[in-house]
Parts: sequence; structure tokens; C-alpha cells
Amino acid sequence: ADMESEQSKDDRNRQNALIVDRGLAKSGTKVHGVNPALLIEKILRERIQDAHYWHLRASQLGFYEVLDECVESVVVVGTYVNAARTKACKFVVLLFRLLQFEVLPEDVVEWLVAGEHGFKYLSVLFMVYARLMWEDQAKLWTVLEARLDDFRRIRVVENGAVRLAHVDEIADSLLEEAKFVDMALPRLVNRWVLEEQGVLEERESALVDEFERELEDAES
Repeated sequence: ADMESEQSKDDRNRQNALIVDRGLAKSGTKVHGVNPALLIEKILRERIQDAHYWHLRASQLGFYEVLDECVESVVVVGTYVNAARTKACKFVVLLFRLLQFEVLPEDVVEWLVAGEHGFKYLSVLFMVYARLMWEDQAKLWTVLEARLDDFRRIRVVENGAVRLAHVDEIADSLLEEAKFVDMALPRLVNRWVLEEQGVLEERESALVDEFERELEDAES
């Protein structure tokens, strides 16, 4: 009887989890200790799953279709497209769809972040994906830093207003901030800690190199 009671309790807990998270809890994959889709906060998940774009298109897309959709349809980076924070941006809807797939191979994500494929919003989408999903801190720093010299202009929407930014600003924000366009990010170890542990080499600054060359020229 005790075993049956415990089994019934477990079943109820699973059912409650599925109701609360709209079925997202059914996957056994864990990243940072949770189902990847739950890395996006509940209120934003609700907005995404209530969106017409989610119901009519995004929820049905496969991985390669998400890539095509990003290239063809995403023209702004953000979470909400309005100041009232009721309408989810296509960017975050596609990000949420990516989080529902099996964990993507790191080499694929790395190429989509840092490769020369020519699609800037695709790069940013996978920069945010890597920041949410990757637990290898040194790898994350290395791959995102590859975009710190990417000065392509993109549009970012925050609080219902659109502003111009550059890809390198997004990379820097993902590495230095705890939130990105209203989205909480997993904790990231400081770079200097990883340097002291010997898992990252000290980063060379292009500005420092240029300054040193100018100094040498002036002294010669």
C-alpha cells in the first residue's frame, strides 16, 4: 500500500509539473540542473507560448527550418516588441524553439556563432543560445570573444523602443551582464578566475597591440 501511495504521489507530481510547464518538463535532458526550455523565465515562456507566431509557425519548425526562419524573418533582437511586455519578439520565440531540441553539438553552435556565414542575426541567436546552454565556461568565453571585433550593426528592441547596436556589444553584454534584454542568464565565472586557474590564456587586446606599435614607431 505504501509503495502504491508513493507511486501515486510521483504520478501526481509529474502531472503537476507538466501542467505548470505546459509539457516542457517531460524531457530528461538537464542543463544547469533544469530542462533547457525552462532556462527562459516563466512569464516570458507564457508570452511566447501564447503568441500567434508560436502557434502558427515556430512551434512546428525543425532545426534547419529555424535557421532559415531566422535568416529570412528576424530583423531585431529582443524579448518583447512592445513596452507593455505582452508580445514576444520573433527572436526569442525562435530561441525558445531551439531550447526544445536535443542539446546541439558544440562544434555546430560554435560555427553558427563565430563562422563566416554572413548572417548577423543568426550569429546573435546562437550567441545567446550558447550563453544559456553551455556549461564549459572557458569555451564560452573563447567563442563569444570571437565576436568582440564584429562591428556589424543590428537592431535591438528594449521597452518597446528600437535602438541600433553592434554585434560586439551583444557579445560583451552576454559576457559581462547578468541579464540580456529582460532575460536572466546563468552565472558565468569571471575571466580572470579562469586565467588564474590556467584554463584561459590572458586575452590580447587589438587596441593595446596598436598602441604598442605606435609607441615603437614614435621611439624609432
